[in-house]
Parts: sequence; structure tokens; C-alpha cells
Amino acid sequence: MSDFDDLVDTSGLGADEEARLRRVHELLVQAGPPAELPPSLAHPPEEKRAVADVIQFPRTAGRRMRVYGLLAAAVAACVFGGGFLLGHSKAKHASFSAIRVVPMHGVGSAPASQASIQIASPDRGGNWPMLVSVRGLPKQSNPRSYYELWLTKNGKAIAPCGGFRVHGTTTTVQLTVPYTLKRFDGWIVTASVPGDRDPGTTVMTT
Repeated sequence: MSDFDDLVDTSGLGADEEARLRRVHELLVQAGPPAELPPSLAHPPEEKRAVADVIQFPRTAGRRMRVYGLLAAAVAACVFGGGFLLGHSKAKHASFSAIRVVPMHGVGSAPASQASIQIASPDRGGNWPMLVSVRGLPKQSNPRSYYELWLTKNGKAIAPCGGFRVHGTTTTVQLTVPYTLKRFDGWIVTASVPGDRDPGTTVMTT
């Protein structure tokens, strides 16, 4: 953002008024530029009248009011941008409603890893949506390698629930399974490597 003296003509302003304007300018600089608006808000409706056509500033205070108006508009843009991003972030997480959460911990080659399986209500066909978040699993060096979630019975992998690859520290994937969950007694995550037989090496368990 430009320097305050480049934006505002301080001649004729009182000391108190200039100090207030400088404080607002400093707050805008600290806030940084607003986030980009979504495409739907890039252009205002054609039938809307400009602000200048609606609000008539007194001529005696024209220059001063224009300064306040520009600074207020910049503050509003910053607030709107932050609120838009925060609202979309909350909406993204709120779209999945879990009725059960299953924790998992690492074993074998990934003892420090952790995971959680959020399970939502089944749909009419009996499919169970799941949101699986995994943290601490090593990233696969082989492009054909992946991790796979399994349902277990008496400690044995019985039903595959879907594969995934990790990226970064935490990976979250949404899976869906058609099984009757009460038929099983646990979950595991295995590391699948080309050439190995299923279910692969267990790296996480409940």
C-alpha cells in the first residue's frame, strides 16, 4: 500500500484529525490486501446506482469526506474478504456430519502416526460415508505405492475400504463402504507396494 502522505493531502487538517487518519492507514497496512472476490461478485449488477449517485456529500466538507470514504471502503473490503474465506472454510467442514469417530494409532514402521475415521449416517442404499484423516505416515517414494484402509475380524483384514496416498503432514480423504459395519471388530491401514500380496504390511490399527 502507498505511503500515507501519497494518499492524503494533510494541508488544512487539524493535528487530531490527521492523527486519526494516520492510525486508520496503519491498521490497513497491517491487515494486508483483501482476498480476491469470487467471480460471481467481480461485477456489480448493471441496475445498481453508484455510491456517488446515492450519497451526496456536503460541498463544504467534500475533500475531507472523500478521504474518510476511501479509507472506510478499504476497511470494508478487508473485512468482507476475511469473512468470505472463513465462511467457506467452516462450510466445508460442516458439510460432513459424523455420528461416530474411530481413533487409530501407528504400529510397525510408523509408530508415531495417528488417524481418525469419522463415520456419517448411511444412505438409503446402506453406503457409509467416511472422512479419514491421517497424520505422520511416510510419503510413498514409489508412484505405484499407496496406503489402504481395511475392516478387520479377529485381527485379520477382511474388507477393503479404499486406498490413498499421503501428501504433507496430514492427509484427509473421503471414502464410502457398503458393508454392515457391526459385522467387523476393528480397522487397520496397510502399506501396499508393487509386487507384495494383499493386504500389505500393517502400519496403523485401532
